Amino acid sequence: MSTDLAAHLRTLMKDNYGTGNLVNVGAAEFKENILSRIGKDDAAIEGYADPTKQRDLSIRFRWGHDHDFGDFSLDGEMADRHILIIARFLSDFGLPLDLTGKKVLDIGVWTGGTCLALCALGAEVVGLEEVRKYADTVTYLAHAFGLDNLTCEALSVYEYDRADAFDYVLYSGVIYHVTDPVLSLRILYNALKDGGDIFVETFGIALDPGLPPMTMVESPGTVRSGSEGEKSRTGWNYFVPTDKALKLWMETVGFHDVTVAALNDNSRYLAKGTRHAHEEMARAGLARRDLR
Repeated sequence: MSTDLAAHLRTLMKDNYGTGNLVNVGAAEFKENILSRIGKDDAAIEGYADPTKQRDLSIRFRWGHDHDFGDFSLDGEMADRHILIIARFLSDFGLPLDLTGKKVLDIGVWTGGTCLALCALGAEVVGLEEVRKYADTVTYLAHAFGLDNLTCEALSVYEYDRADAFDYVLYSGVIYHVTDPVLSLRILYNALKDGGDIFVETFGIALDPGLPPMTMVESPGTVRSGSEGEKSRTGWNYFVPTDKALKLWMETVGFHDVTVAALNDNSRYLAKGTRHAHEEMARAGLARRDLR
């Protein structure tokens, strides 16, 4: 089932986001703009006080997701994972295939692969991306293709305070990168409407069922040395959850009916939770006392 849905999503991407679909720029200009971004080192735009302390991926532009634009193609660091993840949420977690009239908040969008797929399904999408160069790229894509149902904000999830606004939140490939996963989930819980769902995808670890829930803590460590692959994969992992830990994080902030799928071959968990009606959570130790 998810294989068929993945094929459907690939067709939608090809049919909607090739250079033949450009609205506000020409094909040659578009190609030049996109290719000029790749590999560019640009710490200044991010405002880092000391770029040597930052991950390579935040400093040097890398394309995130495989994309065939028709007259040129790009191989992304995440290949077609954006397609496979959404297909799983469609097939196994109840994300509707028709998102017309639905508002979706997409967290940590990189170069916008998931945003474009969700827009192709009919959703009105707001993307959040803390690395400004990537947020600017998604904004450019929305402009180039004339997508009035896609906006992208250059914000951290911690800076987002819009409440009761979204039918769905996609929190894919992010939660193990943040320093406070519980706070991030509460912010996203608040962003949903009552009855709204969050879909989470994360790197995870397995644990003996008889042991208590826990997470693996990874130090950012050295972020600007090693091979190209090592530089792209370090400096951004904090708390890597077990399935029990992920479920408890989600329930702690108020989500109900939480389901977590088994760890897959890529050491990834997928999960879903529902905000039934907004409710209070325990405040002891909460990093932001002002957060409702």
